[in-house]
Amino acid sequence: MIQLTNNTHVMNRNYTLDVTRTIAIALMVIFHFIYDLTFFGWLDWDLPDGDGWRHFRWLIISLFFVCLGVSLTFAHRHSFRSRKFLIRFSQIAAGGLAISIATYIAIPENWIFFGVLHFLALASLICIPFVRFAKLSLALGLLIIAIGISGAVESRWPFDALFTGKLPAYTNDYVAIFPWLGLVFLGIFLGHSKWFIADPLKQLQGLPSQTLLIWPGQHSLSIYLLHQPLILGGMYLVSLFL
Repeated sequence: MIQLTNNTHVMNRNYTLDVTRTIAIALMVIFHFIYDLTFFGWLDWDLPDGDGWRHFRWLIISLFFVCLGVSLTFAHRHSFRSRKFLIRFSQIAAGGLAISIATYIAIPENWIFFGVLHFLALASLICIPFVRFAKLSLALGLLIIAIGISGAVESRWPFDALFTGKLPAYTNDYVAIFPWLGLVFLGIFLGHSKWFIADPLKQLQGLPSQTLLIWPGQHSLSIYLLHQPLILGGMYLVSLFL
């Protein structure tokens, strides 16, 4: 996704990017916690597609996708670091595959065939050639968003065409290529901006709040993969005593 984890020395990190990812992770955990409460029947709220909740999810994935574009730019704008890219891509793709397998077993009627991690892996491949081209990325991003909003491309393209009758009518956590790929291109554009490069939150370095503000953003893939099993497992244990 995004520079989901990074072993680079903390001095080389961009704190503004890390904090933005931390915000996205925090909002995601809140969203999934409430979703799981409804799954166990402890709340009667219309998640994830009810009014307000759908927009809340859009905000979360928008932050993730913009961060992907920024992070790809920071990592590869001077030269393509193939080993770093392939390791990151493999981690994300493996996570997406694991989620598909797990949901196919647990909820075959709504299994996740193209969720956030699948999208991030594909978007990384598509966008990596453009990380040096800020203005072109801006133009592509706006064009893709406009096409997506216009409805010119079917939201489940190309999956329904490629797998006719083999995919669930409704899938959890689906991400349409149009318009969301446009957000990654906008992230590339932002990654070239003086504001992001200057890292306005770099003063967080060394502050006591650093761990809370920065650590989740530096380990977002691990948190993404682990938080739902932990939350669901905890709620299941609680349900045994109710």
